[in-house]
Amino acid sequence: MKRTHTIAGVATALLLAACGSDGDGGDGESGLDGPQADAARAAVESAAADGIELDQACVDEIASQLSDEDAALAAADGDAELSPEGEALSIQLIDCADDGQLVDFFITNLTDGGVPFDEDCAREQLQQLDLKALIATTADGGDPPPAFVEALTPCFEP
Repeated sequence: MKRTHTIAGVATALLLAACGSDGDGGDGESGLDGPQADAARAAVESAAADGIELDQACVDEIASQLSDEDAALAAADGDAELSPEGEALSIQLIDCADDGQLVDFFITNLTDGGVPFDEDCAREQLQQLDLKALIATTADGGDPPPAFVEALTPCFEP
């Protein structure tokens, strides 16, 4: 079903925005040093490019737990394959985002998907869902939970 794939694509896009990197370094205000600081900076900059402001202290807490190898990979390439521990930590970055900005991000991605939908309906439904849990459960590229699809399905125009 095209609607289900559109919803799954939005969830995946959000995870990539929060965990991705364009690798340009930048000048974030991380309290860390070394590769962990670079990984934290890359995560904050990548999310900011998608309109999501991550809490720096939260990002630093997560990045400080990355191994040097995972941190260097995450800083250099947001699509790098991290260790299982690094992947688990990268998923936690979504906890550093504001729920309102997550709703806005979903709306933008639904709009960009080209499938007509009722924005007010989608906003209302998204505000009632645990978007952070949704993103964590779709991190491996799987389909979103049925409750998520069911909540948004009435918002799509026939």
